[in-house]
Amino acid sequence: MTPTPSTQCDVVILGGGPAGTATALSLLKHNPTLKVVIVERSAYDTLRIGETLPPQARLLLEQLDIWSAFQRTGHLPSYGTVAAWGNSTLHANDSFFDKHGNGWHLDRCAFDASFANAAKERGAIVYVQTRFLDSQRLPDDTWQLTIRPQRSVPTQLNARFVVDATGRLAQFAHQQGAKRIIYDGLTGVAVILKMRPDSVDTFTLVETEPNGWWYSALLPDSRMIAMYMSDAAAIRRQKLKNPANWLAQARQTQHTWARLQKAEPLVRPFTQAAYTQCLSPVGGPGWLAVGDAASTFDPLSAHGIYKALHAGIYASYAILDWFKGQSAGLERYAAIQTADFKQYLATWANYYNLEQRWPESDFWKHRHDLDT
Repeated sequence: MTPTPSTQCDVVILGGGPAGTATALSLLKHNPTLKVVIVERSAYDTLRIGETLPPQARLLLEQLDIWSAFQRTGHLPSYGTVAAWGNSTLHANDSFFDKHGNGWHLDRCAFDASFANAAKERGAIVYVQTRFLDSQRLPDDTWQLTIRPQRSVPTQLNARFVVDATGRLAQFAHQQGAKRIIYDGLTGVAVILKMRPDSVDTFTLVETEPNGWWYSALLPDSRMIAMYMSDAAAIRRQKLKNPANWLAQARQTQHTWARLQKAEPLVRPFTQAAYTQCLSPVGGPGWLAVGDAASTFDPLSAHGIYKALHAGIYASYAILDWFKGQSAGLERYAAIQTADFKQYLATWANYYNLEQRWPESDFWKHRHDLDT
C-alpha cells in the first residue's frame, strides 16, 4: 500500500476566504518564519455572496499590507445605503462625510483570490480545489489532518495549530464537539442581473415588505445582485426559486422594482443561508474558529467581510501567544468574540423593532419577539 504523503507545518487554515487569509497574512507579517498552509475548497471561480466592504475596512487592509493591491483590483466605489425601513420613504446613510472615505462593491472572486495570492507571495502554501476530510489529535498534542486535492490522492498535514475558517459549516470545530446556536431562519433567494451601465446609482438599496425585506447592490461589469430575505419555510412555500414567482414578489415593492425592471436576469434564483448563529466554544487547545465559522451576522449589518478580516487579525495574535506558551491569548480571543456577538444581538433586535407596519406578519412578529 502506497503511504499517504505528509507535510509538516505550524498552522493549517481550513478555508481560504477573507477570515482565513487575513489570519495567514497577519501571522506571516508578525512571524515570517512560520509555515502556514491554507486549504481552500474552491478555485476562486464560483459566485460568492457578500459584495460590500465598508469604508473603515481600509484600516484593516492597511494593517495587512494589502491596501495598495486592493486598489488595483478594480472594485467599484460604494457611497452608502438607502433604506425604506419603518416607512415607505427612502432614507440615506451615505459615506460622503465618513472620515475613511467611500466603501466598495466587491468582485468577491477577485477579492478573495487576491488575499490568497498575497498570502502565497509571503510564504504560505495554498491548496485550492481541496477538501478537508478528517482530523486527529496526536499524542504530542499536534494535529494530523487529511485533505484531498481534486484529482489527487489524500494528503496528510501535521500541524501545531488549526484555524477553522470553513464558514457556517464550521466543519473542523464540529469534529471537536463545538455546537451551533441558531437564532432565526433567515434565508435569501437571489438573482444576478445585467444592468445598463447608466441605469443604477452606487447605493445599496434596502426595502421592507410584509413578509421580509429586499436588498440590491451593484456589482462590477454592470451587474447587480438582488436578494429577497425571508424565513426559509416561507421561501419554500412560495416557491421563490421559480423565476416567475421571484419576479412577482419583486413587483410588490416600490423602490426595488423601479430598479429591477431596468435589468435582465442572468441566472435563475438561488438560495443563500443568512441566519444569525454563533459557535460554542469558538476554540480550544490548539485550535480556534474565525469568521462565519465562529459567528454569522444578519446581512443587514453589511459588516460580514469586515468582521472576518478583524477576527482573522485578532486570531493571529492569539495563535502567536499560543506558540509562546501563553494560552491566555485564546481566552481573550473567545472573550472578544462573545462581547462582539452580544453587542450585535442588541443592535440586531433594535433594528428589526424599527419596522412595526405589519404586526400580524409571522416574519416580523418572530423578530420582534426574539430573545437575544
